[in-house]
Amino acid sequence: SAYRYNLAGVIATGFVPVSTNRAQVVLDPPGISSMDTDVSEQLTLHVTPIDNAYGYEVQTRIGNGDYKTVLYSSAARSIVLSGLTSGTAVNVRVRALGGLTGYSAWSMDVTRYVC
Repeated sequence: SAYRYNLAGVIATGFVPVSTNRAQVVLDPPGISSMDTDVSEQLTLHVTPIDNAYGYEVQTRIGNGDYKTVLYSSAARSIVLSGLTSGTAVNVRVRALGGLTGYSAWSMDVTRYVC
């Protein structure tokens, strides 16, 4: 049997329909739209969501050192990096996971001082 939904009614309740499309396409690189330093020894990233991505890989580096993967996240709106050293400048980059190649290109890196 077929199911019918009143989409306008669902949206009015505050729920937003989410695509389950995981088509095998090359993913665009995400962007870091902002990075908050409101909490001591923590950075909160806000990443532009990428269609067909199932998650995001976040890497950091200090100074001219090598980038290291610090976490994987299924969310793009708010990714929290904790346990950072206060007073340190941290370079951050992110890439989307999924798609035809398994991952996107890296975002432009963003540098912030940890409070």
